[in-house]
Amino acid sequence: MNTITATLAATVAALLLSAPPTSAQAKEADPITSCVTLSPQHQGTRVSGNQQMLLKDGDAHYRVGFRSHCDAIARSSAIRIETAGQDNQLCPEGSSVRARNASCAVHSVETIDAEEYTRQARRNRR
Repeated sequence: MNTITATLAATVAALLLSAPPTSAQAKEADPITSCVTLSPQHQGTRVSGNQQMLLKDGDAHYRVGFRSHCDAIARSSAIRIETAGQDNQLCPEGSSVRARNASCAVHSVETIDAEEYTRQARRNRR
């Protein structure tokens, strides 16, 4: 009986270790280490509190953080992302988000997976 129990326990443990990660175990975001040139078709989504925004550019997904509330994304549906005057350039340092009358310095940029992007975007539509 103990042999069957031990074998069953070992099999269950092996299956759990080899299973794909669940949402609770999802891969954490990774900070970008170099600049990214965004295509003109990139899409942005506000995150609740306007302290972050999500960006989707083809198969790439990013979470952009600000030091505090960003009026540029709160008040405008048309924003630009730029670094040193270059549009659609997103860098780990020196980037800003600009709207007609406001701008916000980017504090952090992380890559996230498509599932995390979708989950956070859905949560913000509620």
